[in-house]
Amino acid sequence: MSIVKYTTTHEWIEVDDTEGTIGITERAQHIYGEIIYIDISPEQECEQGEIIGRIETETGGNFYLYAPVAGEIYEVNPVLEDDIDIVNNVPEGDGWICKIYIDNPNELGSLLTLEDYEDFEEDELDEGEYLTETDFYEDIDDY
Repeated sequence: MSIVKYTTTHEWIEVDDTEGTIGITERAQHIYGEIIYIDISPEQECEQGEIIGRIETETGGNFYLYAPVAGEIYEVNPVLEDDIDIVNNVPEGDGWICKIYIDNPNELGSLLTLEDYEDFEEDELDEGEYLTETDFYEDIDDY
């Protein structure tokens, strides 16, 4: 049986045993607007909270994608190459971004349940300061 957890940086991870599928939340996609490009490399090792990719929007906005847990990314959704709109239409389904082998399942305990994530959105977020855009080229050393 799989479980789904959420981050405060608006990623979700569906966990099945020691593997996970990562994507962005519907709320994040709504705030980003139309996503036109996702830059993420397969076969990368990452720590929890580390930048694993970049999302570019139609308006030229750039946002980072963060690892919900530590592990090794082993697959990027192949559909994204030919049909990026899938992440715009179903970000919490077929629009998943990557898959990861989870190093430490205990890290899942620090993530949010759906109810906690919805409360976080409602209590903590003002849409005007919802997701901070990054100046990707200025922060290139962070990526």
